[in-house]
Amino acid sequence: MLNLTPHEMKALLAAIDTRHPFGPRDYFLMVFDWHTGLRVTELVSIDVSDVSLDGQPRQELHLRATTTKGHMGRLVPLNAIAQKAVAKILEFNRKRGLSVEPDAPLFQTRRHVRLTARTVQWFMSVLREKAGLDFRATPHSIRHGFAVQALERSGNLRAVQKLLGHRRLTSTEVYTNPRRDELQRVVDTLVDRH
Repeated sequence: MLNLTPHEMKALLAAIDTRHPFGPRDYFLMVFDWHTGLRVTELVSIDVSDVSLDGQPRQELHLRATTTKGHMGRLVPLNAIAQKAVAKILEFNRKRGLSVEPDAPLFQTRRHVRLTARTVQWFMSVLREKAGLDFRATPHSIRHGFAVQALERSGNLRAVQKLLGHRRLTSTEVYTNPRRDELQRVVDTLVDRH
């Protein structure tokens, strides 16, 4: 299981050219995903009304059962950074002439259609190269990074299970395993100090 660390996530974000016409969309898509831990298919299925009411970001995202794995709808609270990302994406869509109607996709292409999971996956592979990361960073590694951070900071395995939409607690327990950097620190303590 590969999860992004906060440092690696910062490197990915820094690799996005926000001067590119769709750079701001990509930047805030990544920020939003880092703060919600959504699966890529859930992320691209979001409509404007799912995260915004009367042009203002909602405090929670209600994922419809039809868009989630296992068809289990769930509520995902949106922290201040996720809400700011929503506001920035809506602002971007307005400026680019993209729809911000309630039934419009939140993440759209220049052709005014829903961004696909495959496009996000491709985008991540390009970013990984630009950022110089030496492993295959994917949208799912953002989800893993979110889970690890949420678990480390809260210690609440059941809450993280709910946030991720896992049916079984054992699916969430995998995030209690040590990360690469933690394993390295342990091994480094074994070096003789002569």
